[in-house]
Amino acid sequence: MRVGIVGTGLIGASLGLALRRLHDVDAVAGFDADPAQLATALERGALTAAAGSAAAAAADADVAVLAVPVSAVPAVAAEVGPALRAGAVLTDVSSVKARVVTALQAAAAPGVSVVGGHPMAGSHETGAAHASADLFTGATYLLTPTADTEPDAYRRLHSLVGRIGARPLAVDPAHHDALVAVVSHLPQLAATTLMNLAADRARSEHAGLLLLAAGGFRDATRVAASDPDLWTDICSENRDAIVAVLDDYRERIGALRSVLAVGDETGLRRALGDARAARRSLPGKETITGALVELHLPIPDRPGVLAEVTTTVGSVGVNIEDLGIEHAPIGGRGTLRLAIIGFKPAGRARDALEALGYEVLEQPL
Repeated sequence: MRVGIVGTGLIGASLGLALRRLHDVDAVAGFDADPAQLATALERGALTAAAGSAAAAAADADVAVLAVPVSAVPAVAAEVGPALRAGAVLTDVSSVKARVVTALQAAAAPGVSVVGGHPMAGSHETGAAHASADLFTGATYLLTPTADTEPDAYRRLHSLVGRIGARPLAVDPAHHDALVAVVSHLPQLAATTLMNLAADRARSEHAGLLLLAAGGFRDATRVAASDPDLWTDICSENRDAIVAVLDDYRERIGALRSVLAVGDETGLRRALGDARAARRSLPGKETITGALVELHLPIPDRPGVLAEVTTTVGSVGVNIEDLGIEHAPIGGRGTLRLAIIGFKPAGRARDALEALGYEVLEQPL
């Protein structure tokens, strides 16, 4: 397998390091508009070769990954698209998906498959110098198939993501943007606000205030150290979803303020208790264990089936560990096989799919 990576910052270089651990990845070519980042990625072993352009990095690639700022994706995709050969997969790592997937589809030549991607992994550090092959281990890696996604292309990218240690989860592109506004973009803005509030108080009231910052404050504001250019880009691209969740957040903060203002200890205890229970229920990176269960689904051979099945399973919080497709020689039908860890997750996936009218056979492995 040959992989081309355009953008060799933290995510792109980490992806290169992770891919180079795989025995069947023969070459990882890379390009970056910043020659220093490209040189660092090459020196650290994230790439087998440095290309002179984005198109050159993608030429002859089986999988091309755009690891560039979200606002740069349309232009880079337009450059890369014509260089990709038929059968290649074009993907990205942007934290905004609806507009990005549309741009990738517009740039892709006939025969090139588009599958949007978003690894839920990163750091407040930036650049290839901080890249790590283990960055994706145990992390959720969102994939956004559409009605136009070729099943075999999705299967190949899904397998590749799983083999670098991530847990692939399918979600609709538009739904993705609403979800990450809550779990990624709002935390960044909340941390930014809290950090700026504390810094302003330190300047105006007590110069030693920030020296008192304990673990809770440091944990809550860690992402405030992230790259401002990156987050300006993200917030601009996902503005509508972020504004909607900020409105909800403002209402909840206002309600909590009212509880405090009137001395409603019962209401305060309830809010704190609900948050504590929700926080404790968050799954850890490595907590999903159990028997491997395979779900078999007879499916019609029509566009959109794969996206419907995989995003439905993802919507109930179930990771597909592996999948396979067996096409019937006649009749326009086939069988989709989904491998899921644990009987309970497999049961949730089966129930969700049966609710859509699919016939599902569950088989422990």
